[in-house]
Amino acid sequence: MQIQIIDPNTRRTTEWSGGTTQELFLYPPTGSYAERDFLFRISSATVQLPESHFTALPNVTRYLTPLSEGFYLKINGARWQYLRSGQILRFSGDDDVYCRGSGRDLNLMLKGAHGEMRVLPAGESDLLPHAFVFLYCPRACTVSGTDVPDDAFLSVRPDRLHKLNISAPAALFTIDL
Repeated sequence: MQIQIIDPNTRRTTEWSGGTTQELFLYPPTGSYAERDFLFRISSATVQLPESHFTALPNVTRYLTPLSEGFYLKINGARWQYLRSGQILRFSGDDDVYCRGSGRDLNLMLKGAHGEMRVLPAGESDLLPHAFVFLYCPRACTVSGTDVPDDAFLSVRPDRLHKLNISAPAALFTIDL
């Protein structure tokens, strides 16, 4: 299994209506989030306003988890629901989403790719091969013997079933084209 820490200096930061977003990974590399030309995108957004409206992304499947305390979300006019840190919400980019609360979140956007985002607890987890496997570590930790700093985004390449050992909770992204 190969583990590579992706250089944080390669992250693109842009603004959205509620704050800023850092693009951790976009595929294909020649794609463009601004032009909605991508198969998948992983990002971290900072919500700076007390109330904001999420960007509409038609035909995109979205996954979201707060990295801070949590947010209240209102989807398609339904009741406000609380999404706590570490809890993952899957929703359509076609949905009309309002957010109350400020903080930071983690996102996976799929458009023509299949995948998921899930939170792994500290300890050992089975890891199957996929076209793309990434791990986001909000805090410094050890990943299968590799020391990882705070706010690290890693590419993981399992060539077969592997045991992944992490010393702190992390978000796992598995994506197939």
